[in-house]
Parts: sequence; C-alpha cells; structure tokens
Amino acid sequence: MAASNLPKSSYSLYKPLGDGLFLVRRSTDGEVLLARPFGPVPGDDGDDGDDGDATALLSVVNLLNHENLISIHDELVNVPVHFLSEKGGNVLPATIAGTTTTTTTSATGPRRMLLWDYPDAGTLRDVLDDYAPRDGNHGSGSGGGGDGFMPESFVWHVALGLLRALQWLHEGIRETYGVVAAAVADSPVDGDGGVGVGDGGCGRKRRWRRVRGRKEAEKDWMPVLHRDLRADNVFLQHPRGIETYGVVKLGNFGRCFVSGSVSASRETPVVAMEEEEYSAGLGALRERKARWDRYGTDVPKSQRPYTPGSELFAVGVLLYRMMSGRELPPAEECPDCGCFHITGDDAAEYNPCEHACVEDVNVDSVLQALSNYTRGLKGVVMLLLRLNRNDEWSASNVLDMAWPAYEEWAANTEDGRIYRDIFDDLWFRRQNQIRLRKRRRRAEEEEEADEAEMEQQQQQQRMELDDNVLVV
Repeated sequence: MAASNLPKSSYSLYKPLGDGLFLVRRSTDGEVLLARPFGPVPGDDGDDGDDGDATALLSVVNLLNHENLISIHDELVNVPVHFLSEKGGNVLPATIAGTTTTTTTSATGPRRMLLWDYPDAGTLRDVLDDYAPRDGNHGSGSGGGGDGFMPESFVWHVALGLLRALQWLHEGIRETYGVVAAAVADSPVDGDGGVGVGDGGCGRKRRWRRVRGRKEAEKDWMPVLHRDLRADNVFLQHPRGIETYGVVKLGNFGRCFVSGSVSASRETPVVAMEEEEYSAGLGALRERKARWDRYGTDVPKSQRPYTPGSELFAVGVLLYRMMSGRELPPAEECPDCGCFHITGDDAAEYNPCEHACVEDVNVDSVLQALSNYTRGLKGVVMLLLRLNRNDEWSASNVLDMAWPAYEEWAANTEDGRIYRDIFDDLWFRRQNQIRLRKRRRRAEEEEEADEAEMEQQQQQQRMELDDNVLVV
C-alpha cells in the first residue's frame, strides 16, 4: 500500500512532547498515537525528487504492521489538528509540520509525520526494575524464597507476544484469533487446544473455546532479524478491553537486518552478524554459519553468526529473568575470565569456573526449583535457552510447543482461570454484540406490538363511531 494511500482519520493534538514529537488522539476510537517527523513532503522545494523516501516508507509500513510490533498506523502531511484544553475543548488550531505547532509551515518546508503505536505502559525494563524487591530477595511476593519472581500469567503473556512478533519478522506469518461456543460435554482442554466449560472452583465458567490459527506466509518474505532484543526494547500498553495485561510490542528497529534469503527456502540459512558495522556479503555470512556448525565455539567470537535462534535465545533470557529475578551470565565466553558460566542438565561437558567473577548457572536446576511455575512454562524456557545461534527451531515451532502448555495452565490453575487474554476479550465483545442485537430486536418487537395495539384501538374507535351514526 503506497504511503499516499494510507487511510486518513481525524486527529486531535493531545499533547506535545518536545523534540518534534506529539501525542495525537484518533477521533474514531480515542486511541492515542505517537506522531514523529519522517521527511519532506514529495514535490516540495525541500524534496530532491528522489522516490527513495517513499519506497522506504512503503517497506517500513509493510514490515511494521503487526499487533506485537511498534507499528505505523497512518501518515500526516500538514494536516490541521487542534490542541485539547484540560476541559476537553479545542483552544488552539495548529498544523503538524516538522517541529512547529503553528498554522504556518516550518522554515525547512512542510514535513510529514508518521503515527506510531504509543506504549503507554512503558517497557519491560521498567516493570523488572519496579518489581524488584529493595531487600535483594528475588522470591515472589506470594511464594517467597526462590519460588518465583513475576506472576506466571505475565510471563506467558510476554512469551507469547514476543514469539508472535518473531514469527512475523522471521517467517512473515501472522497469528489469527477466534472463539467458538463449546458444548457442555467438552473437556477443559481438548485435542484442539480449546478451553471448555467449567469454573475450576473459581466461579468463572467458560462456555467457549480458543481457536488459534495462522494466515499464509507472505510470499517472498525475507526474514528480518531484530538484533537488539532486550527488556528496554519490549514495550507495553495498558489493556484496551477486559484483558489482564495490555499488548506486548517489540520496538526499536535501528539495528535490524533484512536477510537476502526467502523465508520459504530451507536451503539458504538466515544469518547476520551481531556487529552492525559488519557488511559482508551473504556468501561470507553463510560460510561463517557453516563454520559455526562444524567447529562451534572454536570459531572466534567476532566471527560467529547471528541467527533466528539467537533471538529465540534472547526471549529465553528475558523469561528466565522474569521467573528467577536474576540476570543470566554471558551466553558464551565470559569477557573477564573466558569461562562458560551457563550449563544445563544435558551438557556434554562442564568445567566449573574457578575465577571470582560470575557465578555459574545450571538453568535447568534453577528453573525446576521455581515452584510457582508450571512444568510447561519451564520446558518452553529451557528449550529457548538451548537455541543460541541455532536454526533447528523456528518461532512457529516454539509457539506450537508452547500453546498446549499455555492452554493447560489457563484451564487447570487458579491464576490461569482468572487470567484474561485477547480471546476472553473477543468472546466478551461478541457476547455484548449479541446482547445488543437481542435488545434492539426486542425493542423493535415491542414497538411493532405497540403500533399494532394502537392501530387496533384506532380501528375499534372508528367502528364505535360508525355504530353511532344515525342513518336517515
């Protein structure tokens, strides 16, 4: 979709943020979006006539178009907007043009603004910092000790959101969401992963099932590697409906790498380098991936490949932090001592570090000891922490493995039964629509009945008048 064809809506300038940034409110639904300058208007004096900006914008719009990414919603080019007073009235007409808020264009000429998702709940880093107890004890508030750090509901929420984001970036595949009514005889969790009837002792009955699906992968999709997946770049929004948590959105694509491999092709690996200044050709990148497959950690660290598995591992690192309350040591050789500090129960060889730098961590032992989390969630995180520089598992594969575990947790634990996700919100909205239609239909039927009764009364009155007429 060309930039000039992006849908236009009415907006009010909600709040200026400085540095040319604004918050604008969409009048159709009240959604607050972040307006950021993009570039000169095509054809303006400040435009050199190059269509590169328009092409770049089209590419960005097509890429950043997913519910779990900080996405572009619209484009404004000198569109009149209005400041909102504290009482809600329009007080100052203005035009978003560059960094000005006047009705005239800026000295550099009119500029376009892109409207982005606004993460009004901050970042995952903010949550981790706020949730950390001040006394250094990383146990959860409910379990204490080493039982767990953050609620399992929030860990699942972040895990599924980030995996869906990577599924789109790596494979061009988008998840779909649906709900269907469930029969009374359905089991709590059936073979299709649906949640059936039952309140599980918490007084909440579900008479519907989740229906998870996928759209066909985008044709000729070239995988994108984010290369900076950390808590600071995981953005959060407040809930827009009845969900327990708002949407998780991956953002900050300043270091992303668009591979030259088509996602549907398994013959050409998706690979990049971790250092952004590295600009070798695809052939050299694939050769380094082949060397890594042959020699593993014998390959110098600066020459190791960055793969989709590296990003799945990064998700695992975040989830580990959310569950244990502690940062993982370096993923590979320690920069201080050169030792490996991360191991697992299935490690072929483990040489304990004898230096006084970082404590060694057996991720399996740590996770298994966290009693506040289900076995399914622990299994997903253990898998993710084994995928660094790996390409055997895709985000879709991990999602398929995680989904039954998530459904089992949602159906069979107290926290899971009171947790509300996007499927709950869909069902709630659908039921409200059904109730509204029934109410309208009932009102129409009552109105028709009233009209029929009135017509009958009028007819009766006419008959009575006819009976009283004296015929001479």
